[in-house]
Amino acid sequence: MPILPAEIERRLTAFQQALRAAAIDCALLIEASDLVYLTGVMADAHLLVPADGEPILLVRRSLERVQADSPLEDVRPFRSFKELPPLLTELGAQRIGLELDVLPAARYLRYRDLLPDAELVDVSDVVAGVRAVKSTWELTMIGKAAEQVAAAFAAAPALVAEQPTDRAIQIELEHLMRQAGHQGPLRFRGLNGQMFYGAVLAGPDGAIAPWADTPLGGPGPSAAVGKGPGGWEIRDGDAVTVDLVGGWEGYLADATRTFFRGTPNPQLAEALAVCESILAALEELMVPGTPAEQLYLRGLELATEAGFGDHWMGHGPGRVRFVGHGVGLEINERPFLAQGFADPLAFGNVIAVEPKLVFPGLGAVGVENTYAVDRDGPIRLT
Repeated sequence: MPILPAEIERRLTAFQQALRAAAIDCALLIEASDLVYLTGVMADAHLLVPADGEPILLVRRSLERVQADSPLEDVRPFRSFKELPPLLTELGAQRIGLELDVLPAARYLRYRDLLPDAELVDVSDVVAGVRAVKSTWELTMIGKAAEQVAAAFAAAPALVAEQPTDRAIQIELEHLMRQAGHQGPLRFRGLNGQMFYGAVLAGPDGAIAPWADTPLGGPGPSAAVGKGPGGWEIRDGDAVTVDLVGGWEGYLADATRTFFRGTPNPQLAEALAVCESILAALEELMVPGTPAEQLYLRGLELATEAGFGDHWMGHGPGRVRFVGHGVGLEINERPFLAQGFADPLAFGNVIAVEPKLVFPGLGAVGVENTYAVDRDGPIRLT
């Protein structure tokens, strides 16, 4: 579904208002998700967004596709970095915002050399804040991604009962989601950020500490990857966590369900019930104005009261200090439902909330849904 010109206009208007509030004359953006958000297309390009006036999209590759697919009017070829200084001077840009959270140091130094008289500042928080509030169009795209996850969860019980390993289950679910329109690649912001369909983890595989900033990791197919299913042969009583991400038109939906082979392990079954009760309690906090960290702290409090505090969101040094995150074009957007992130939830946020408990040598359990924060409470999208 081509993005609506009015949607791009809405986003640019909001972003330019935020630039003016931050006293930034012009943003210079190159990161993929930010480009898609503000232009509607993926391209090798520089986007110049002045605080006032029309944006300019400078395209290295591929100009014809971008001109056909993007609603932006001023789309030009980009042949040399030397074109940037006169353009920024023409825009009256002295204070220029860069995506310093992801911009490579070599590129930053190049901009600094090209623009010695400009003040280069970080615009990452500005664009992240605008992207955190989703439109009706974006919610529709996330809903389509959620349908893919729903189809996978519907097929999961039979696969858990029949397939020999967690890896075999994941392969079948990936195939199913692809047939349901899954886009394949998924975006995860940050250095070494890699994201795929998610992970199916059975038995002790689910408790292997991740190298990434996630509560569950798994051994992966090899040490060179180090996350995802490792091919655990599923046994009676094993918990199988199915943590999947749908992808549609760039937008994502994140959800987790836990299944058991045969008779559930009693400790893990109890822990799963605790996760489900925690999620129900956290739904009451998903209203505008709630400090984001309160969801994590309340979840920790409830897990501790149930006797599972040491297993909350990981174990040992592998524990994470969040219980969820924003979702949109990337899987790790604002707001972060994390200790120390006190910004309040806002109408229009989309968040994935994922209470999970991890038991070394035994397995992991958890449940997760993606929600839209509405004025009167959450709308469950998965």
